[in-house]
Amino acid sequence: MAADSEALCGDIRRPLDLDKCSRGWETQREYCYWIPKVDVVGEVPKDLRGTLFRNGPGIREVYGTRLKHPIDGDGMLCAVTFQDGQVHFQSKFVNSKHRQEETAKQKFMYHGQLGTKPSFSTVKSLGTLLSTWTIPPLKFRNPSNTNSFYWGGKVLTCYETGVPYCLDPHTLETLGPDYLNGHLHLGCFAAHFRIDSERKRLVCISLRPGFSQQKPSLVVYEFDPAWNLCQKQIHHIDGLNYAHDFILLPDYYVFHMTPFVKGSWWVTTKILLGWTSPGEEMRYYPDLPSRFVIIPRHASGDSAAVMCVDTEPCHIFHFGTAQQDGNRIQFSAVCLDTKFDMTFDSEIWLSNTSVAPGLAHNFTIDLGTKRCTRTQIDRASVEFPSTHPYRHGVPGTRYNYFMACDRPGFNLPYRDVVKLNAENGQRQVWYSHGCLGEAVFVPRLGYDSWREGDEDDGYVVVQVYIPERHVTEFCVLDAKDVGKGPLARIKLKHHVPYGFHGTFTPEVFTHGPRMVSKL
Repeated sequence: MAADSEALCGDIRRPLDLDKCSRGWETQREYCYWIPKVDVVGEVPKDLRGTLFRNGPGIREVYGTRLKHPIDGDGMLCAVTFQDGQVHFQSKFVNSKHRQEETAKQKFMYHGQLGTKPSFSTVKSLGTLLSTWTIPPLKFRNPSNTNSFYWGGKVLTCYETGVPYCLDPHTLETLGPDYLNGHLHLGCFAAHFRIDSERKRLVCISLRPGFSQQKPSLVVYEFDPAWNLCQKQIHHIDGLNYAHDFILLPDYYVFHMTPFVKGSWWVTTKILLGWTSPGEEMRYYPDLPSRFVIIPRHASGDSAAVMCVDTEPCHIFHFGTAQQDGNRIQFSAVCLDTKFDMTFDSEIWLSNTSVAPGLAHNFTIDLGTKRCTRTQIDRASVEFPSTHPYRHGVPGTRYNYFMACDRPGFNLPYRDVVKLNAENGQRQVWYSHGCLGEAVFVPRLGYDSWREGDEDDGYVVVQVYIPERHVTEFCVLDAKDVGKGPLARIKLKHHVPYGFHGTFTPEVFTHGPRMVSKL
């Protein structure tokens, strides 16, 4: 660890200034440049080749309206490109429909899913209700800020209640909304996806919650690398009102039915009137079930084939490693307990992690007996598990790389990377010198790594915000030994807002000639 890193880190028990940490969400402008070698501490591995796309909100205020929660902020896509030991950084806002309209009128116009709303919107909605006895349509933002990925020649940015946007992978210019070659159902596209490397499939989902007499709707798609639709299932499952992430196995899709999202007429009415928002209503409802929904992957799509297995009350945003062994399904996940809600904790994190930290658990489901067992496997406060991107459902997959706080007495801010073996609980920790974003695992052998080499043969690239200097670094760790610290620290002269999710592709995108790896 470099000397200046040690000075910043000091005693791992020393708390950071939370006010300074919260500045990591501040608005940022767009950039495009090569990182000077003088700003790289250590050496970027020559075999680290490709592009890390990271997405997240790039603004905290819209024309005088302070956002109540970062999730309401317009997406800013960042591309960190690695080529022959050199690094290129680029960032650009997703130019969504609502962003264009608000820019033209220079005012905040659309409601946010986490409670930010235009001035007088609640009074206006109530007036319309009393005068016409109809609930006026509510315009929600689609900031397209939650995830981003490259597949079949294009980059998509996602926000699970809206249509995805397509961006040029070289320039990051927004090309427009994308409807998956006409196959998009429900007008929305969830943030998370999975890749089936053996079949060369992209697996992704759309979900609309149920309300009143209408059941929830879930669509599961599988596309080939040319965006041809290979398979599509549509299900209407009572109680499945939310699905941010899912598990892909050779024979099944697995979802968690959370008891934290209620589709009652009263909750829906309050949201439509602007009295509350979907995120503010996300809390534990003891009358709702907590269960896993297991859908046969190769069935005809008949809802009667769906299996539900109850588990202890919890909320799961993110799954980790997963595998299938006959009638047994084993997987890891980050579980939030019944005290969880979407409070913007200390203006640092998206939920009340200081009260309800995410904890890593292992689950085993016996499909024969429909029983589920659950065991906590690590002590740290964690989120955003990253796994090998091309080994979903592959037997023997063990390693999770967590954004974590592994410091006694603290759940926030996330400052550490924990590499956890889900089979035996063995762990490695890198205690960083700042506040972390998602740690993205990058397989050294690219697309073919699911069948060649060790599972942890690669690198972990993680965004690190330095609150004392209000700047960001991208650090490269050896995935086999994250505890020894960065192989390279790529130091920017500005900050990059914390962000949500990112994905790495072996493709290299710059303003020069395009270089493509075969899928």
